[in-house]
Amino acid sequence: MNPTYRADHIGSFLRPSGLLEARKNARQDELRTLEDQQILRVLAIQKELGFELATDGEFRRRNFMSDFTDAVEGFDLGEAVGRTWNTGQPGSPPVSSVTGIVTKKIRRIRPLTSFELPFLNANSPLPIKITIPSPSQFPAIAFKHGVTDRIYLDRSALLWDVVEIIRADLSQLSSQGVAYIQIDAPRYSYYLDPKWRAWIRTEMQTDPDAALDEAMRADNACLRAARRHDVVLGIHLCRGNNRSHWYAEGGYDAIAESCLERSK
Repeated sequence: MNPTYRADHIGSFLRPSGLLEARKNARQDELRTLEDQQILRVLAIQKELGFELATDGEFRRRNFMSDFTDAVEGFDLGEAVGRTWNTGQPGSPPVSSVTGIVTKKIRRIRPLTSFELPFLNANSPLPIKITIPSPSQFPAIAFKHGVTDRIYLDRSALLWDVVEIIRADLSQLSSQGVAYIQIDAPRYSYYLDPKWRAWIRTEMQTDPDAALDEAMRADNACLRAARRHDVVLGIHLCRGNNRSHWYAEGGYDAIAESCLERSK
């Protein structure tokens, strides 16, 4: 039977300013040493606070999904797609992000958490929680018409190659002593917000309900690969938290029934 945890945390923590600065300017060995120090610090804090699980705060990542783009060949971070959205908060400026795009067939060159898990196994005082981005994240933001469609016919073709990579990683994680595996899936909130549903139709040229159905099939395929009696599986949905801004609005009623039914 899966263990039961009375409380949980998402997994990412605010990165210290020194770590952010080092990621821009330090040598790789200096950055890794600082990452080690800061991860040990947050592991101790989680233990002191009485948490039942511990993460490394995602301190080795530039963002919640860079573990994938760093470990997978085929992304061009220079040939990038810029995206901007208004948060709806009075007086707040638009939030921007830049995401690399797929310019050749993707191929895993190392496990996604190859720099994270060994250190956690050696140092965590608590059972380990690992977060992995949902495969549905990448076709939406890394597919560029005129570039990616030279390799992949459409976003769906790219999605299922991403699924195969994440499936393999989750299967490994579940057999390597990871107590809790979480898929981070912020794209689900797009299907409940009218402005993003319109964007899916016009920019992605896809029916939002069909896209939601495929996203659920993709995530379920990954979770099945990780399913073991002693591993807890979870999925995190959100409306964005970049500098406390959100990118989607609306209640989860629009997707709750489909998601809960398909998760059985």
